[in-house]
Amino acid sequence: MTTIILTSTVNIYNGIDVIFQRDPNSRIQTYLSSVLKWLHNTKFNIVLVENSGYNFNELDGEKETFKDRFEVIVFDETNLDECIKDACAKGVHEMFAINYAFYNSKLLSSSNFIIKITARFFIPEFEEYLNNFDLNTYDCLVQNNRDRCEVVGSNVKNFSYIFEMYTEYDNCVEMLWKERISKYNNILVCKIFQIDETQRGGDVQPYRDI
Repeated sequence: MTTIILTSTVNIYNGIDVIFQRDPNSRIQTYLSSVLKWLHNTKFNIVLVENSGYNFNELDGEKETFKDRFEVIVFDETNLDECIKDACAKGVHEMFAINYAFYNSKLLSSSNFIIKITARFFIPEFEEYLNNFDLNTYDCLVQNNRDRCEVVGSNVKNFSYIFEMYTEYDNCVEMLWKERISKYNNILVCKIFQIDETQRGGDVQPYRDI
């Protein structure tokens, strides 16, 4: 079973660097648009993890309709772990959220392959593309441009290494994932996917591909 973790942060703390889209309402609408497409247009198991305490009550209907393959895991990281409260790099906070989801999700506990995708992005071709591959034969998955990290996937047996918490790279989570994944031989390097123009969280320029 393949499960997608969608990572979201509605409320941005003042200490986080490299954030362009800071308005919570704008971020909510971006996330909702993407999540609804993942649910209604694919058959993936979806785990939405939110690390700033926002409950996504707008998705209550979907939580019931798709209860067999959809979870929303919400926590406020400022109440949990002292080691990340002062971290400026948004990658540190995302990595913590990925691990929190992994250890608190029923869907992830029975998954063979786990793919993290930044929740603002929906990839229309993704399911059709992955159907061409047996993910169980791969160690990990990366998007075509390895210097970006909107999409990172791992066989569950490698999850603890690829998604291990870090503090040593400050702002360079892309470099960290690139280094960790380079340790493996069986890597699925995805094609370039075209997406609807989507505002990036950390830069004024939107993305049109992943």
